Amino acid sequence: MRTTSGQPHALVTRSGRIIAGDPARRYGSRIRVPASGGRVSLPGGLTGVLEPFGDGWLLRPVKHDAPSALTLVLLGTDHPYARLDGAIVQLSLRHAEILALLALNPRGMTAEQLSFHLYGDDGNPVTIRAEIHRLRAQLGAAVAAKPYRLACPVEADFLEVKRLLAVRDPAPLARAYPGPLLPRSEAPAIRREREELEGQVRARILLSGSPEDLWIYAQTDQGRHDPQVLERVATLLPPGDHRAITARLRLTAPE
Repeated sequence: MRTTSGQPHALVTRSGRIIAGDPARRYGSRIRVPASGGRVSLPGGLTGVLEPFGDGWLLRPVKHDAPSALTLVLLGTDHPYARLDGAIVQLSLRHAEILALLALNPRGMTAEQLSFHLYGDDGNPVTIRAEIHRLRAQLGAAVAAKPYRLACPVEADFLEVKRLLAVRDPAPLARAYPGPLLPRSEAPAIRREREELEGQVRARILLSGSPEDLWIYAQTDQGRHDPQVLERVATLLPPGDHRAITARLRLTAPE
């Protein structure tokens, strides 16, 4: 089986049995399938990517030493994920925190640095090394060591928001910000980054955002009950506009 790009694919059941697309049995008869799909190790030192397909998976081999761009989706969600080589990889909160810090520090971080930023003085570098080992099982060569760093081009929703803070028109910023960075995270460094980013976005939209920008921000977790934002929406939009009515209702709703 081949895609339009000419890459060979194999069909894999949910349990990991290869049922088509590999007549030479290069991958064996069965592979170990991670719960969320993503990267898998294949015989002969190969690496593959599992993509959802019907009730099973499509298995596509990739070059282990040439990772593609990594995309991180970490804003406004309790279920962060990454995209790599066309596959979606669901991330645990701890793995998402590690990837956020590595994206913010492209020159790399040691286990000791990661441990401090994630756990504070109570952190243990051994714990970080174990987490990195599990993370590399999902993302392969996209995560390099000595120091730990992202070894491929990285796109992240929160990095895009940081870039848009410098753009004159606030409309793209409002559309790009669905909510706070990893809202469930209590890691000290992530909390600081989250609060700083939230404050900058809010200030920019309050200062120069249009009624539409303010309304978009009012749909985020923080903006939904922000009295200043709601007052601006109610004031700037026509009284009969459904958004103005909703803003006034939120302002008068009991705590």
